[in-house]
Amino acid sequence: MEPHTSTNPRILILESDRRACAAVRRYVVRAWRGASVQSLGAPLASIVGNHERLRSIDTIVAGCDFSVDGTADSPTMRALRAIAADPDNPPVIVLAESGSEYTAVQAMRAGAFDYIPKNLLGKDQLVSAVERALACRNTAWFAPDDAGALQLFGYDIRRKLSSHRNVSVHVAYSAEHGEEVVLKVLHRGRGALSRDGDFERFVDEFKLLYDVHDPAVAQIHDFRVTSRYSYIAMEYFAEGNLGRRIARGVDTEEALAFATEIAHALAIIHAAGVVHRDLKPGNIMLRKNGTVALIDFGISRSKLEPPPPPDGESERISGTPYYMSPEQVRGEPTDERTDLYALGVIVYQMLSGAKPFSGDDTANILAQHVDAPVPRLPRQLIHYQPLIDRLLAKSAGQRLASAREVIELVERLRGTRPLDYELEATSA
Repeated sequence: MEPHTSTNPRILILESDRRACAAVRRYVVRAWRGASVQSLGAPLASIVGNHERLRSIDTIVAGCDFSVDGTADSPTMRALRAIAADPDNPPVIVLAESGSEYTAVQAMRAGAFDYIPKNLLGKDQLVSAVERALACRNTAWFAPDDAGALQLFGYDIRRKLSSHRNVSVHVAYSAEHGEEVVLKVLHRGRGALSRDGDFERFVDEFKLLYDVHDPAVAQIHDFRVTSRYSYIAMEYFAEGNLGRRIARGVDTEEALAFATEIAHALAIIHAAGVVHRDLKPGNIMLRKNGTVALIDFGISRSKLEPPPPPDGESERISGTPYYMSPEQVRGEPTDERTDLYALGVIVYQMLSGAKPFSGDDTANILAQHVDAPVPRLPRQLIHYQPLIDRLLAKSAGQRLASAREVIELVERLRGTRPLDYELEATSA
């Protein structure tokens, strides 16, 4: 299908690599037969001060080599910021020789319209990027994705799993990996990335997942930023999540085994300085080998982040009501013990078959987390009450201090006969 524009586009290619330059020119000329295409073997910075020429161009395709300097203050990044500062200047599509996901994020924040690694350069991807840039240049924009199927380069979208506000989650087939993956997609607006809070949170989630790099979290396959979308491609779990498994029923040994696996995953992310803050069965994915992986770090917090300003303002209350710790409910600072409280809710739910606190509305449930006594397990499971007591303590200081301590207590209780425990409790 031919791209649709009302005028013949004026495109400037800045690329010192002759083969890449010839490929870009060939793709553009074939797509827009009346296009005016100029090419220079000069860097992007060379055109920054030429305002007259910039205004005579509709789109720039700029080759950049970030293997030499991919920092935020490199000449390329400074040039991107300078060009983006004037809305009359044309959009810039970065054609990157080297770099990483972080470089892509920096380039988009600096003002690039799109970012294409050279090893992924193809006709369809380049023409699509140029067409979107031309549409933006002519103040046109695209209808919401509801008007048509979501299309992302290299992925065959198979089904939507969920959507909330401007984030959707899909199962897709990745041609590169030869398997199904999960795509978490942020549908972006037209504002600058430097003022896009949703984009910042999306990037933060990617960084947390990427930096942990352990089976304790979902494996990351790809991260991309385009003019319309930001997306994370990650591991697909055919076994589903723990919530579905609990709904089918788990016996005591299975529940304790899951508790140990979840605690192990928490130990990994906590060692990396990450507090999940939204641990719940739906965010715990299952693998065929019995291990688990944590997902959805959208409201997670790194311990390396600076503390809130000392103005008495509490943290924004966020989380899932059934699994929120008392300190989360009160909007107080959180740490690893917040995740351990949520783990306690999950363990109680697995052992007893019901959530420890429930109510007619959210306010009632939250109030119980703060004020209601720690729930008791059924008599036949009272042997494991110490685990519940130490995880669901109202004060963080009275809980187990780490996920490792959770593992140790679970193993100790599993190795002690219920009769022994009851005799100890009676004598005490």
